[in-house]
Amino acid sequence: MFFRMNSANGIIYHSCTRIEQFFLNLSRDIFTGELRMRLCCEPNIDDIPLVIPSGEPEESMKRFAIERADNIAESVKFSQLSATSSGLERKHTAGCAKCVHYQPRNWDGDGLIHNIGISIYPAPCQGKCIYCDAREHEVLFKTVNSESYEYAFEMLEYAQISGMIASDATWYFSSGEISIHPFKERMLNILGNQAAVFFTNGFVFDEQIASNLAANPFSRVYHSIDSGTSETWRKIKGVDNFYAVIENLKKYSTCAARPGQVSLKYIILPGQNDDPEDYLSVIKIMKSLQVSHLEFSCDLRQKYSRDESRQDELIRSAGYLAALLFKNEMTMNLNENPFSPGDEEKVTAFAQDIIKSGQV
Repeated sequence: MFFRMNSANGIIYHSCTRIEQFFLNLSRDIFTGELRMRLCCEPNIDDIPLVIPSGEPEESMKRFAIERADNIAESVKFSQLSATSSGLERKHTAGCAKCVHYQPRNWDGDGLIHNIGISIYPAPCQGKCIYCDAREHEVLFKTVNSESYEYAFEMLEYAQISGMIASDATWYFSSGEISIHPFKERMLNILGNQAAVFFTNGFVFDEQIASNLAANPFSRVYHSIDSGTSETWRKIKGVDNFYAVIENLKKYSTCAARPGQVSLKYIILPGQNDDPEDYLSVIKIMKSLQVSHLEFSCDLRQKYSRDESRQDELIRSAGYLAALLFKNEMTMNLNENPFSPGDEEKVTAFAQDIIKSGQV
C-alpha cells in the first residue's frame, strides 16, 4: 500500500475541504495542452497546488501525493509562526493563500483520495451554453486527445491497486458530455461500483448511467438546468430541446434507487434567466423529478471581477429564487466555488425578507 499523510490533528491551520479530502482533479490546460493533476478546481487563481504528470504514471501519482503532503506541512508551519515573521516564502501554498476557501480550522483527514474529478479536454459536448469558458475554444469539442486519457487511466489504475483511493470515494465525470464521450466505457470500467456524479446536459438518456443510479444510491446525475421555459433554455443553451431534456431527467429519476439522485444546479445570470416565470417553472419541474434541493451558481468567469453593484444584483436574483424554494419547503445552497463565504447568509436573509413582505 502506498504511504499517506494524515492531517495534523489538534492544530489549527489554513486549508480547505478539497485538500483535506485529497481531491484529485485531472484536467488538461486549454492553451498548453498539458495534463494536470490539481488539488482543487479553482479556475481563476495562479499558483494553485498542482503537478504536471511526466515519466511513468506511477511516479506522477507519487509526486502528487507528496505535493499534497508538502502543502499541508507548509500550511502547518505558517500557522505556528509569529505574525511578525518575515523572509519566508510560500512554495506550496502561494495560490491557496489567495483563495477565499482557504480557512483556518482543526482539519482532520485520513490521507486517502476521496474525490476524483475527470475534466480533460478536448471532449465532446452538443451544448452551446453562453457561460461556458471552453465553448470559446471550439476545437475542444471536436476532438479528444487519446494520449492524455490513456495516461490518466494508467495513473488511476495504479492509485486503485496501491490503495490510494478510499472505498467511499466519489468520482466526478465532467469531461464534456459523458453520454457521448468516446472513452465512456473505459471511464465506467475504472469506476466499477463506486459512487459517481455524472455531469450531463441531459440531451441523451444513457442506459449505463441509469444502471449505475439504480445500483448505487450514492450516485447521481448532475444537471445545470439554468431555465424554466423553453425560450430561456434556447437562449442560454443555444439548442431548442428543452422538453426532451426534461423527459430524459424524468427517466433518470424513475430508474434511480432513491429520490434525490437527480441533482439540479441553476447558474444565475441576472437579466437573462432570473425572470419569475422561469423560477416558478423550475419549482414545478423539481416537483416532477422529486427534487427538493437546488444548488445555485453563477458565471465563473466573473467570480473575481464582479463590482459591488453586480454582486448585489446577483444576491437579489438568488434571493428571489431562494424565497420561492423556501415557500415550497425546498432547500438550496450556494456552490462554494463561485460564491464567497457569507454570500449564502445574505441570500437567505434577502429571501426571508421577500417572504415576510408577501412578494411570494
